[in-house]
Amino acid sequence: MTEPVTHHAADYQLATAPLSQRDGILRADDFDDLYFSADDGYGEARHVFLAGNELPQRLATASHFTIAETGFGTGLNFLALLALLDDRAISDQRPCQIDYISIESRPLPAAVIAQSHQAFPALTNYSRDLVAALPPYWPGLHRCDFFDGRVRLHLIYNDAADALAKADFSADAWFLDGFTPAKNPQLWTSDLLQSVGRLTRAGGSFATFTAARSVRQGLIDAGFDVEKRPGFGRKCDMLAGRKVSAVAPSFDLANCRIGIIGGGIAGASVAAGLAARGLVPHLVEAGEGLAGGASGNRLAVQSPRLSVDHNAASRLSADCLSYAARCSDAAAATIADKVISLDWPAREAVRQAKFRTQFWPEDLMQFVDMASASSVAGIQLSLGGVLYRYGRVVDPIRLTAHLANGAVTHFGFQVKNISRGNGQFHLLAADGRQLTFERLVIAGGADLAGLHAMLAVTGIDIDVTSGQVSHVPTNADLADLQAGISFGGYLTPVKDGFHELGATFDREARVEALTSAHLHNRQLLPDDLACCLTDTAGFGARVSRRASTADRNPVFGKIDDDLFVLGALGARGLTLAPLLGDMLAAAIAEMPVTLDRDIRRTLDPYRFRLRASRL
Repeated sequence: MTEPVTHHAADYQLATAPLSQRDGILRADDFDDLYFSADDGYGEARHVFLAGNELPQRLATASHFTIAETGFGTGLNFLALLALLDDRAISDQRPCQIDYISIESRPLPAAVIAQSHQAFPALTNYSRDLVAALPPYWPGLHRCDFFDGRVRLHLIYNDAADALAKADFSADAWFLDGFTPAKNPQLWTSDLLQSVGRLTRAGGSFATFTAARSVRQGLIDAGFDVEKRPGFGRKCDMLAGRKVSAVAPSFDLANCRIGIIGGGIAGASVAAGLAARGLVPHLVEAGEGLAGGASGNRLAVQSPRLSVDHNAASRLSADCLSYAARCSDAAAATIADKVISLDWPAREAVRQAKFRTQFWPEDLMQFVDMASASSVAGIQLSLGGVLYRYGRVVDPIRLTAHLANGAVTHFGFQVKNISRGNGQFHLLAADGRQLTFERLVIAGGADLAGLHAMLAVTGIDIDVTSGQVSHVPTNADLADLQAGISFGGYLTPVKDGFHELGATFDREARVEALTSAHLHNRQLLPDDLACCLTDTAGFGARVSRRASTADRNPVFGKIDDDLFVLGALGARGLTLAPLLGDMLAAAIAEMPVTLDRDIRRTLDPYRFRLRASRL
């Protein structure tokens, strides 16, 4: 009897909404409901959600504000917020940092969203920016920036009840905007409203177009003071209210000195996230410039590491790919905008054969045969595989520099000692220089092992390996390569006359081992590509170190009061770091971290100690 294939026919795609247009208004046919008011959708958004949460008054004096929404729909509420922020009464005040967290289980196609906005000419410019920024169509977290990063849209494509149960943030205001409770009761259950209450800051508010009795009672039970207010258009009533509790004091980090040890992709990504949130990060780097370690390779590949069960690490990889690709594009660091994972070697062929029995979003992975793979690659290939349209071949140095642009840099600062006193971290360099910070991030890449004394409390071990990348002179067979090729190793298109081929995983790198390392890298290739590289004598090389953990997942989060870590990114730092750095910056700045709770547990610096305590 044949054993069943694990996760055979698993479906990781998003649901689609059956749509129609009636009288010029977009409708969800299965709920027989409108996406916005037939009277005036923009007017409804302003009346119910902006005025209902008193946002014109509150945003004029806030330095940071978090809005959460159930049901992104056409994004009309978000556009109304952008228009409000452009209003002179708001924009003339101190610029307010906004995190807008919206959950949508059935994202609409960009063309449908754009068409729906045509009824609101006052929002044309905002609509154009939103449609251009819409993320790929796969489940998980997608981060998009507006107003030069001052407004951060966190689009979570998932079931709302599931997403909120796994969430951990504090909202200042809620837009409760699912379809009407009578037609879409699952978005108004008592459990979901309890999650809304749990995720609301003390004194936070909500507003919704409905005045249904069950919703009112559910919000009261969730800890809100609820009142009826005049509704919009044909609706007589709506609900609004505040969480019943004292307002927690706000914490202002504007004058806080934040240090980041490490000037590679991890440190630069944290710096970018802090700078976008209006803070001034300090990058402390032992070398004489940025990207001195593994982030300093000539070229690198951004691609996901997905699993057939699409576990937490796999979902993290997908979340990070979306954000990393857009960061690379924005930095003009993209050399090629696709990556093909070949059905090679045998273990990869087996894994990808299992993928073919499943249902994956085409935006995330697309199965290609030999002819299609060759067409995308621009050279003849002998194998098919998986095409990652959001995969990238990037210039790591350019990307790192772009992300670090808003930081104060301290180069040549070899940290000799870190002490703590009077609420500050005191860093002493080998050359006698000193720096003092109120909050500190350890993002030292392979140097995490050297900083292990500060990590010892977590019980985590850092494993450091060396990787050699071969610089391969181009030739007639490879010159036209237009995509990154992955096969257990990787091969890039040509830049400045050389391809990058990698990489080894060694405990240590020795100069006398360079030749054997070149042979190792060549042997990773499928036979047809290996035959294009018969002479390794002309290969150049770069050796760098990388850190990893026993479970091959990064370390991310808080170690102690005001002490944070991001590292052990292994061979996928260029894919993982941009989003993880942004999320760690949010944690440092006490702003929303929208990674799922199970993903955060997978990255928790204390996870090994916690596992040991359960044995």
